[in-house]
Amino acid sequence: SFEAVPATPPPPAEAPASSERLPSGEPVPESGPGAMLDGHPREGAFLSGPGSLTFILHHSLMTGMGLLGTQMIPRAIEGALLMPQDSTKWTNADARGLYLLGALGGGALGFVSSAIWQFTHWMSHRTANFGIINSFFGGALLGGFTDAVSAKADPTVQESVSRAYAVAWMTAIGNSLGAWLTAIIGGGDLALNKGLLITSGGVWAGIYTALIVGIVASLGGLSSARGAMDAIMITPAFGAAAMALATLKFDPSVGQIMRANLFGAGAGASVLLISGLAMGPNPMAGNRWFSHFLPYLLSAVAAIGAKTVVSLLWVEAAATPKASLTQQQRLLEVLW
Repeated sequence: SFEAVPATPPPPAEAPASSERLPSGEPVPESGPGAMLDGHPREGAFLSGPGSLTFILHHSLMTGMGLLGTQMIPRAIEGALLMPQDSTKWTNADARGLYLLGALGGGALGFVSSAIWQFTHWMSHRTANFGIINSFFGGALLGGFTDAVSAKADPTVQESVSRAYAVAWMTAIGNSLGAWLTAIIGGGDLALNKGLLITSGGVWAGIYTALIVGIVASLGGLSSARGAMDAIMITPAFGAAAMALATLKFDPSVGQIMRANLFGAGAGASVLLISGLAMGPNPMAGNRWFSHFLPYLLSAVAAIGAKTVVSLLWVEAAATPKASLTQQQRLLEVLW
């Protein structure tokens, strides 16, 4: 007898590769509906992006600690001012209950808001990390500004406590605004060079403000150290905002930004140290008008000059091979 054997079916034809590309240049993987978000495949701890966990942890801790500070800092100041008559205002049961409610309520608010946002918006490591930096800029801006406008020469205890409440609340609000503006305006896939440029603008604004404060203090024109600190806290946010607007027109490379920062910081610090040693420990004893603030002025000029020369005159393609640039960009991508 004969037994029929069915023929082996041909293998299924492979689906054509997708012509769409990810921002990194890799082809978009074939996936079912719902696996993509903002043009990126869902990934990470919350299936939103590699930076979603950092984003949620940052907002949860930031909001929780911020609301805890709004309850703890004013009471601690009031207890210190009333010591020893009534120094338990910030350690009694009522205060501890408010601390607990502030920390847990703020943490829950930050978690829920950030979780909802990242569920519908892809989130990279860069956006999450730069959001942490910008939250410090925002908190310093509103906290320093509130402290400056509410300053009084001889405040009473109640006025000092009210001032502490205002500064603590505005700092907490500024922290949240800085982080949320980064996520909303910068987008979930903030470019590394743009984030570095914005951060550099904030840091250099604070450095230049500190040098100006040093010049004013050396001339005897500084009336309040607290006012000087408020100025140093306020200006970084304006520097960061200026660089954020500059990214609309300019697109410097990561190498350009890093070189400008390194050369500027090195030149400014070196000139400040050398000029300080040259002028001696007591430059105020001299009769020359410029001896009072010369180290600070020379340091600022050296930093600005070094950054400008390196940024404008260093030809990146001729100075650095392409392979080295790729390694540098890879290292920064891993860090961020």
